[in-house]
Amino acid sequence: MNNTEQYIHNIWTIMPMHTNKEKFYLLDLKKHLKEFMDDHPDCSYEDIVEHFGEPKDIVVEYIQNSDENYLIQRMKLKEVFQKFIIFLCILCTLLALWFGLLWYDVYRNSKYSGVGEIKYTITDQ
Repeated sequence: MNNTEQYIHNIWTIMPMHTNKEKFYLLDLKKHLKEFMDDHPDCSYEDIVEHFGEPKDIVVEYIQNSDENYLIQRMKLKEVFQKFIIFLCILCTLLALWFGLLWYDVYRNSKYSGVGEIKYTITDQ
């Protein structure tokens, strides 16, 4: 992974949301990074950080320049999604326990039912 990809990756991992808006922002930043790399082909990661800023500073600046209503809406949506996933996990766990108990009950009843062998008698009439 080269320096620009590492820089973009570090910003992406810090971003609180990953929507198309953030992807377009990073694509624009990647264009500026490419122009910088064309002008300075031997620059290091530290040179990129010195010119553009720390990844956390880029994310903070992005959040400060974003629409507050958009950020609040996305955070609420993320919270609802997280609660739904938690509810779904709890529901699946409870269903698995219930089915497990049903299967155990069927197993226990069949084990102690007393039917071990069936004898057939054929008689001629």
